[in-house]
Amino acid sequence: MRVLLLGATGNLGSRLIPALLAHRHVVVASVRSREKLRTLILANLLDRITVVEGDALDSATVEDVLQIHDCDAIVNAAGTRIWNGEQILGRIAASVSSAAVRVGRQRGGKPLSAWFIGGMGSLEYPGTGGWHIQDYLPAWMSEHHRQTEAVMRAVPTAVLKWTLLCVALMEPRSKMVELLEQPNRMGHGLSIAARSPPAWQDSWVRTVPVIGVYLNLVPVIRSYTTKLEDVADLIAGNIGHDEGGAFVGELVGMKEIGG
Repeated sequence: MRVLLLGATGNLGSRLIPALLAHRHVVVASVRSREKLRTLILANLLDRITVVEGDALDSATVEDVLQIHDCDAIVNAAGTRIWNGEQILGRIAASVSSAAVRVGRQRGGKPLSAWFIGGMGSLEYPGTGGWHIQDYLPAWMSEHHRQTEAVMRAVPTAVLKWTLLCVALMEPRSKMVELLEQPNRMGHGLSIAARSPPAWQDSWVRTVPVIGVYLNLVPVIRSYTTKLEDVADLIAGNIGHDEGGAFVGELVGMKEIGG
């Protein structure tokens, strides 16, 4: 599958490059700075991908790249950090998803596949009767994820086969971003579930009257820390294999198996 990767210079994006290649995808990486990408990954990785310069906020440019390089899937790892003092994750989701929808229509109505990155706060908080984790967090921590979620929920899966991966904390297993000859034989080691976090286990602090439901989130969310390389493998192994899949049009959570 020909995959457009946005945000390739980020912590997750740079690790998506070897993961996508290991899963036998053709990678087109769109970055704001080609030079920055050269400082992050080794030459043997750069030689295996196509790099274009562009801005994920420019929907017309994203559309052009998808068409010129005949991409049929997208992984958006861009916009997960504050840029010029602004949270732009929702704006990028709107730009990229609208470009993908237009391309799908131009190709006779065949929808592209796409994975976007959101936040764990968008998932349901188990035991609260359908409330979400972000409903118990300060607004500044979750507003950009609410915007992203709203953008994606407004896009019918008939025109874009999207999945919103709702991450908590991610850390690298290795500082080096290296070429992988094949996917990890042991798999990504993640339990995944739609709508609510998998393998949820409350802390004892939840029993504290009134404030326990809030305090509980601090230790529990930390238990959902995952490795960047595993998250990259999860995405790379699923993108393009989601025809009628369980995670199309879903908000998906993940946790290390046994974590």
